Amino acid sequence: MKTLKNEIKISGVGLHSGEKTAVRLMPSERPGIWFANKAGELSSVVEAVVEEDQRLTGFSLPNGVAVRTGEHMLAAIAGMELEAVEIVLEGGEVPIMDGSAFPFAEAINETGFADAPGETPCRALSAPIALEENGGKRFLAAVPSEKLCVSYVIDYSGTPVGTQNVTYDVTRETFYNIISRARTFGLTSELEYLRRNGLAKGGSLDNALVFDGEGLVGDASLRFPLECVTHKVIDLLGDLTLAGPIPTAHYVAIAAGHSIHGKLARRIRTVFPL
Repeated sequence: MKTLKNEIKISGVGLHSGEKTAVRLMPSERPGIWFANKAGELSSVVEAVVEEDQRLTGFSLPNGVAVRTGEHMLAAIAGMELEAVEIVLEGGEVPIMDGSAFPFAEAINETGFADAPGETPCRALSAPIALEENGGKRFLAAVPSEKLCVSYVIDYSGTPVGTQNVTYDVTRETFYNIISRARTFGLTSELEYLRRNGLAKGGSLDNALVFDGEGLVGDASLRFPLECVTHKVIDLLGDLTLAGPIPTAHYVAIAAGHSIHGKLARRIRTVFPL
């Protein structure tokens, strides 16, 4: 079972609060992802009670820990195949960093791995699961597969983002070299909604790709052509960790988002109780 060789501390700004925050990832001998409160009491992410919101992953744990915007960090833990970790959040949010999962993946890669006793449960989907939202406009399915694979489609017709689709075999190498580097994105037309709801106070062109009617705002440029849809793969992987070790399957998402990701995670928890 793979855990961290040493403790990692990552500091930055919370996307929605705009406040300084930090997170510590520590070696563990317990399989899975665990969050510690100030008293050192641990709760597993599989015990999470999830907020229903398309724009962020937020959840609370039985030990009182509340986590917001943790999906990039959680995706890095899963994508880098880290099987046992304890996390201490210093603040109400996980730092947004550059808007991708790469700072977390890079820290894990540089710190390295150690072997811990025990084994992570092997989970593989044996029958398809399919979910819909918004009258079928949002779709997410998981079908049996011999490898972990994600296909994702986004449709921002009428905007510079447009319609994009990708398929990735999710391995440590693919996650580190490609998937993790995709940054979060949004439209200028969405900014008023975020302001009204007290969100994105820490958002800037340093941690998000922002598109207006013509293209990218500011001097930003894409890291690779399908960066926007690839970021959705990060979000999905991060949200699925709330079900525990992600079952081997082919995940197919069409115009999905955090809400339906969370519903699939809860369905998986029912099918694969830990």
